Amino acid sequence: MKHWTKRATGIMLIAALMVFMLAGCSTNTAKEDPKNAENAAQEQATEPEVSEEAASSADDSATVAEPMTFKAIAPEGATTISMVKMIYEQPVLAENVTVDYETLTATDLLASEIMGEKTDFAIVPTNLAIKLYNKGVPYKFASINTHGNLYMVTSLDISTWEDLKGKDIYMIGQGLIPDLIFRYLAKANGLNPDEDFNIIYLAGTTELAPTFLAGKSTISIMPEPVLSVVGTKEVPFKVLFDFQTEFEKATGLEGGFPQAGLMIKNSVAEAYPQVVDAFIGKLAESCTWVNENPEQAGTYVQELDLGLPAPIVAKSMDGLNIWHENAYENKASLENFYQILFEASPDSIGGKLPDEGFYYK
Repeated sequence: MKHWTKRATGIMLIAALMVFMLAGCSTNTAKEDPKNAENAAQEQATEPEVSEEAASSADDSATVAEPMTFKAIAPEGATTISMVKMIYEQPVLAENVTVDYETLTATDLLASEIMGEKTDFAIVPTNLAIKLYNKGVPYKFASINTHGNLYMVTSLDISTWEDLKGKDIYMIGQGLIPDLIFRYLAKANGLNPDEDFNIIYLAGTTELAPTFLAGKSTISIMPEPVLSVVGTKEVPFKVLFDFQTEFEKATGLEGGFPQAGLMIKNSVAEAYPQVVDAFIGKLAESCTWVNENPEQAGTYVQELDLGLPAPIVAKSMDGLNIWHENAYENKASLENFYQILFEASPDSIGGKLPDEGFYYK
């Protein structure tokens, strides 16, 4: 897990001078009219105190009275790259607001962070978002930012889905999008994923390339930018299937599939809507920026020590399929995808399709 934060401080000299001047004025007034000063003191003593919570509510989140830090997490890979501009540049969302960004190296950490309400913003696989919502987590789904970046590669002389029978297939994300998409496509091509081959799940994306390059796996499902890492090595392989293209063939839907998106904690959305909207706006800006500036995005990733050299990030950008879409405005296509997952495995989305409460509007 990697973690970044920047904090700002200020010097309150002018405020201190004003307090000093006001104190002097108060002393002069007391000397001129002690009775008036006594009455003023009594009125001040009986004036009701305003709680910090009430003050924050009255302010309607236009500014945050005291310094506050929010937390944002994402799994390593395309999801982290989608907001790398935010991580590196630390944009201001509101006065006295900072954000701690963390990238997670294991996908199973996502669910525990959200279920424990330990994060305010989280980029997660789209099926995990609805599954957690259906379990009652107090989060809403705001946007989609990656639209499929999965590829099956092999070092074997095979070319069809039928050729996968009896083989070991390595991948990550058991029960998450990579697993679900592969199982759906296997069934669409006449295979039984529980009987026709052996699926071996690795803990995280950092294990995919070394396992394949060492020859321990001969068939692997890889996301970009891992695929581009493998492409730089002198190991013969080929891309057997582009899952985005295969998904379009199987479903008739265009634009790949909504792979991951942003969840927001309800309490943050309710108390600080302007901070949330600013975060979403900066994320959308980052998604556009990384596509327009792949080399600079790669430099940011490398300098942040995210485990990828700049040239790999730049090379993989086209295959990452990063772009930002408002979830509520695109809920028809999102729910088509959820319907496909539901028919394949109801448990994969928590047993039911999303209702209106799922979306951040």
